[in-house]
Amino acid sequence: MLLAPWFYAHTVVFQGEAPGWLWFLAPIAMIGGWGPSVAALLVARRTEGRSAVRRLLGSLGAWRVPGHWYVLVFLLPPLATATSLLIVDRGPATLGQFDLGAALANIPIAYAIALPFGPLGEELGWRGFALPRLLARFEPWIATLILGAIWTLWHGPMMLLMPGASMPSFMTLSVGSLLIYQIQITAETAFMTLVFLRTNGSVLLAVLAHLTFNTAESVVFGGLPASSVERLRAVYLVNVAVLALLGLVSLLLVSRQGGRPSAA
Repeated sequence: MLLAPWFYAHTVVFQGEAPGWLWFLAPIAMIGGWGPSVAALLVARRTEGRSAVRRLLGSLGAWRVPGHWYVLVFLLPPLATATSLLIVDRGPATLGQFDLGAALANIPIAYAIALPFGPLGEELGWRGFALPRLLARFEPWIATLILGAIWTLWHGPMMLLMPGASMPSFMTLSVGSLLIYQIQITAETAFMTLVFLRTNGSVLLAVLAHLTFNTAESVVFGGLPASSVERLRAVYLVNVAVLALLGLVSLLLVSRQGGRPSAA
């Protein structure tokens, strides 16, 4: 992935004072963040022709889905973070200080920063191309585990070169933290498998789910007083457990339907 080495050079090698030539390489680096989506379009064109590319792009604009899926996609990730905070605090002590206005004001910039890379840059690849083909060969839970592993490994360069860009910067890279991150990503994958199947294969909803998962902590903590690193770590670990439960429920619901997309 090209994005991680560029940011590593910018923040570590040059300590934030990058030379001019490095900025000329920035557009190339940004392309790296779009690897899965670009690869999906190229492979679809090569193996199945232009009609496959049109279907893939069409799924990105598939917005006519039942309204409750929009509600779930936008609310469940931040609610999971808020629930984790309640568990860590053993009550609503911190959430009682929640400033809804500040949190809402933080949403546009959080979404604008996050949207171009992970959500748009990856989802044509993960949910648009890979997931339907995995579901054609495997049970939904197996397809979810495979895609969760691939999605985790995709972030490998980020973990090594850009702490905080994938795995939180307060989590030291180790076998244990990698396993925790794997659980988080697989749980998110399970929920997105459910959304994909129940919205007739809408990649747009996958993009929105990816976006809200990536920004949930930023949005929630944007309306709260500053927290210590230790507290943030505790909330993150509990949040992974909450997401794991959400993932299990998602797979149970998926198993009742089977592995074919259908409108709901």
